[in-house]
Amino acid sequence: MLSNRLIEYAEKKYAERLPYLETVRAGLEEGFSLCTPEEAALMRFFYGTMPLRDAGEYDFRVFLSFVRHGLWLREHVAWCATLPEDIFVNHVLYYRINSEDISENRAFFYEQLKDRLTGKELWESPYQAVIEINYWCAEHAAYQASDMRTASPMTVYRSGKGRCGEESTFLVTALRSVGIPARQVYTPRWAHCDDNHAWVEVWAEGRWYFLGACEPEEVLNKGWFSHASSRALLVHSRNFSDFAGEEAEECIGREGVTWFYNNTASYARTRRLTVAVKDREGRAVKDALVSFEILNMGEYCSVASLSTDEKGEVRLTAGLGDFHVRAQAGGYFGEQLVSGARQERAEIVLDAAAEEDDWIRDVWELKEIAAPEDYPMNPGIVTPEQKQRKRLRLAGANKMREEKLRSFYREEAAARHPEEKELLRMAAGNFDEVLRFLEKDGNPHRKALLHSLSAKDYLDVRAEVLEDALCGAQKVRGAWPEELYREYVLCPRIYYEELTAYHSFIDGYFTEAEKERFRKDPEELWAYIEKEIHYEPALDYRTICATPVGCLTLKQGNETARKILFVAVCRTLGIPARLNRVTVEPEYYTGTKFRTPGKAEAGEKTADAAGENVDAGTEKASASLVLKVEDGSKWIYYQTWTIGKLTGLQFTTLDYEGLRFEGNCLELSLEPGIYRLITTSRMPNGSQHAAERTFRLADGEHREISMSLREGSLEDMLVSNELPDFEVADADGKRCPAAQLTEGGSAVLCFLEEGAEPTEHVLNELMQQAGDWNAAEAKLVFIVRDAGALSNATLARTLEKIPCVSVYFDPEGETAEPIARRMYVDPEKLPLLVVTKDGMTGIYASSGYNVGSVDLMLKILSR
Repeated sequence: MLSNRLIEYAEKKYAERLPYLETVRAGLEEGFSLCTPEEAALMRFFYGTMPLRDAGEYDFRVFLSFVRHGLWLREHVAWCATLPEDIFVNHVLYYRINSEDISENRAFFYEQLKDRLTGKELWESPYQAVIEINYWCAEHAAYQASDMRTASPMTVYRSGKGRCGEESTFLVTALRSVGIPARQVYTPRWAHCDDNHAWVEVWAEGRWYFLGACEPEEVLNKGWFSHASSRALLVHSRNFSDFAGEEAEECIGREGVTWFYNNTASYARTRRLTVAVKDREGRAVKDALVSFEILNMGEYCSVASLSTDEKGEVRLTAGLGDFHVRAQAGGYFGEQLVSGARQERAEIVLDAAAEEDDWIRDVWELKEIAAPEDYPMNPGIVTPEQKQRKRLRLAGANKMREEKLRSFYREEAAARHPEEKELLRMAAGNFDEVLRFLEKDGNPHRKALLHSLSAKDYLDVRAEVLEDALCGAQKVRGAWPEELYREYVLCPRIYYEELTAYHSFIDGYFTEAEKERFRKDPEELWAYIEKEIHYEPALDYRTICATPVGCLTLKQGNETARKILFVAVCRTLGIPARLNRVTVEPEYYTGTKFRTPGKAEAGEKTADAAGENVDAGTEKASASLVLKVEDGSKWIYYQTWTIGKLTGLQFTTLDYEGLRFEGNCLELSLEPGIYRLITTSRMPNGSQHAAERTFRLADGEHREISMSLREGSLEDMLVSNELPDFEVADADGKRCPAAQLTEGGSAVLCFLEEGAEPTEHVLNELMQQAGDWNAAEAKLVFIVRDAGALSNATLARTLEKIPCVSVYFDPEGETAEPIARRMYVDPEKLPLLVVTKDGMTGIYASSGYNVGSVDLMLKILSR
């Protein structure tokens, strides 16, 4: 069943990996001896290509379950049997999709789905089966924002929720479980808004199609993101091997064990961009690292990194917008703003070095960052009958999912723990696991431990992990102040790693002499980690890191994993420890302050991510920066500004999320070094007015900088987006097409949520300018859920004062979201205000309440 080429590839990769698997090799060889030849070959394929940390985290039998299920599919499912071998091993067989926790799941998903694919047409047509499976996924999961840790497909199934990366991993798992090749595709950052997105591609009928995960449509190559993806600068997929067929896609580089492939041309208009790198003498630089960066969330985010060839060049197929391109080699770097819309070639000179100051201008430099324009690459034609079928099926799916989630929560059990009722509700399908830990005995620190976790932890944490943390920490219970003990000894959560029972493992791993030595001086522990825990970047997948258990098992871990390990060992030994929220550096408590291991002590103060002063106890806070602004409310970290520190040859953004200006001033305590401030104001068309300032802070220096935020003009506010068709009902229940609402010139569509505070504010602003609205030539249309909205007092007064308003009803509540997405404003916030002209062309929109939005609409209409 397996080709000689694949078997030889697997043997070669496994042989190359063996030097790093010595601590687990005996177990692997024993496992191979119990496998069939084909199973053994595919297991070697896994162990030869997987992120190295996985070999230390998961048992052999977990990977074997994927191999055995994949081989069964290859033999028994017709569409899987005929797949090209590279498609099969990379997109059906492979166990990892992104950064999710790995568990045996393929057989489980297959059992859930096999009876769903009833009828000959579903088993004969992957196209139709994909649509059906996506409806099944919608019955079990819907979107919910959460932190960056990727929950496993089993957790998404049990919890009924996930962010887009988790939903897409969930759908890919379901598809692969029945032998349909699937992969996650990803735009690391949008160019037109501060966000990213992941969706799914499936291989059917000899080509790749796309779809939104847990967002079923009646046809493929359609999703709410179709217009957004036409504005992408880069869309890519990933493989964990370079085992490829004859028609390989454009590879845009390798990072560790991950191979990235460029899918942008399937979604957006593109240009083949060449970047040439030269040194100060004008000579081509080979093997320079060229990073393509997108200004998003107030920082330059690298989305592709390529190495230059013999000519000193790299090439990238990319969307028609602006990249910030940075190149580095031999201790020198250079950077430039490059336009994908206007340039086919750019040249970067490596003319700056960290130890030199001639490139540090210390003035605000203005930047205009253009986003790609909207273009109908994949319009996705859907018939009225298909729309109605989707509406009915999706309503049924939502009802099933909500009923399932309600069934997890047992009021009578939760009532025994009033203070934990909300976290038990959040636990969803993990309710019993959390309750089991909570009710084991009367130890009051059970509740304290639970409340120290992140919201996502309740969805998948195991009672045995919590028990391990509780038992390990209570050895020093009472030795530290309660808050210090709870947050930095008792709590098992350190960063975004998978939670494991590390206390008992660490306690048994080190000798008593080693533990006593580390207790007396945590600096000895850091020296041990630096010496004994190795790191092989070529075998890494930087999106995930080893847990403390995995780190010690393989004696391998990346920078983040080693920091987490340090904190985990400290907590196991009863020493309060943490990762600094801003710098993500490890810190241990000395008895008076927190200190970073391996650095000289200075005992200064530093601002944490919440803007509070915490005693960091390291040398880094020996300079201060005061930022001055005119209006503190406009300065939102990761939206309108960031600050980054030069580390090596790259700027690393400091994590000050949640930090607020007190009035018009903000003081930051920082370590000496080179910093870059970035400010940005994003326009409705997605482009940005940005500014950046690079400066050096000397040891003990106190600096003041006035911040610069560039406002947009009225013309900057306007766009020209064709709105999707929709229908609402009039007072008699008659369906009215959207074109009827906006015909005859200009119109303002107001999607309202009566009684909610943001809508109340908008209605009050409308009434304050009632005379102007009554005199305006534009139509003013209110769209509410049903006639019950008319009894709202504020809405009723508005209709009295502005009698020209037309009111329509949206009983299903489905019309606002696609309009908001088409206008690139937040689809989850009402009211949604949209100004149109010439029928269904949207020229301005706002969602939620924004001071002055009503007045701005009047100015736009009076142009």
